[in-house]
Amino acid sequence: MMEKQKVTKSVYFVEETQNIEGAYVEVNTLFVADNQEQATEVYEKLVKEQPKKSFGLLLNEYIINADGGFFHNLLQSWKNLPAEFYRKMQILTYRPIAEYQN
Repeated sequence: MMEKQKVTKSVYFVEETQNIEGAYVEVNTLFVADNQEQATEVYEKLVKEQPKKSFGLLLNEYIINADGGFFHNLLQSWKNLPAEFYRKMQILTYRPIAEYQN
């Protein structure tokens, strides 16, 4: 049986910090894209609309290694994916691109 080909790609997440407890930070994913320009546009739009009670908005780049089909599913269905789906990827590096806090 042939092993699925692993692919490494940058994926951009726009995330909102929901809760901070010590070193644990809970985030809500608001948007996912494989294009930094598109993710930046969404991030900037959300910063303008941001409610005053927010902990902050983040635009993060994750370099991910996963099966090729993983990325298609992630970009098409990120709002409805179960946590188990995200365990099928390996984050190689993480780089914050922008952060907004009130």
